[in-house]
Amino acid sequence: MKKYYSMETSGRTADLYIFGDIADAVDTGIDEAWGLDLGETSSLSIVKDIQALDVDTINVHINSMGGYTNEGIAIFNTLKNSKAKVNTIVDGFACSAASVIFMAGDNRIMNSASILMIHNAWMEGIAGNGAQVRGIADELDKISQAAGNAYMERVNIAREELDTLLDGENHEGTWILPEDALKMGFATEISSAAESSAASQSAMRVMVHKFTAKPKAAMQSPADVEKLASAVVEKLMAKIPEPPKENNPMKFLSALTGGKD
Repeated sequence: MKKYYSMETSGRTADLYIFGDIADAVDTGIDEAWGLDLGETSSLSIVKDIQALDVDTINVHINSMGGYTNEGIAIFNTLKNSKAKVNTIVDGFACSAASVIFMAGDNRIMNSASILMIHNAWMEGIAGNGAQVRGIADELDKISQAAGNAYMERVNIAREELDTLLDGENHEGTWILPEDALKMGFATEISSAAESSAASQSAMRVMVHKFTAKPKAAMQSPADVEKLASAVVEKLMAKIPEPPKENNPMKFLSALTGGKD
């Protein structure tokens, strides 16, 4: 089980740790209905915890590759509208929806070895006819606009420049290092800035390069490919049980699932 977030309180201060994917509130709602607490990060789970707080300060620690943009926007608004002072801190990565949550901080702190990644909204497994797909594209544009509004509340760059960053090279968004985030207003400070070294910044640039580099296809001969395919087929066939001699579909299904007659 992945642990997505936790909340700790001490006196008048709360520490919220978002260390994982931003999940769908529908999924967490179903889990809750079944009596399951998987510690998932969604607007449903976090809003309830934040609303129950009676504190002056909320520190939000982030290390997340992102997730559902709509959930990130909901969490952003919940934190921003809180009466408590909100400090958001990037302890590692704040990517995609997690970068939107980062914008909720009155103080937005990046560690010297941390990074933001922003991009326009996208969706996996899109299916439908032409009109439906065009409708989905329009919806994604609106979601991107809403996320962009969250960034624009904080940054000191023009909307056109922000849109360029969100689009990025090959429409894949942009990775932003702490110094650049500070200059553009995404961040308000860099933790331990005096101790920040060229080495740590260089290391982060290498990391970004590895994340954004296009994978190179391995060179394989036709014989290698044929050998690999044969091995895969052989392993798959070994897992399929022999159908029963009787022409009985229910018995065959039972055999497939490892059951008995």
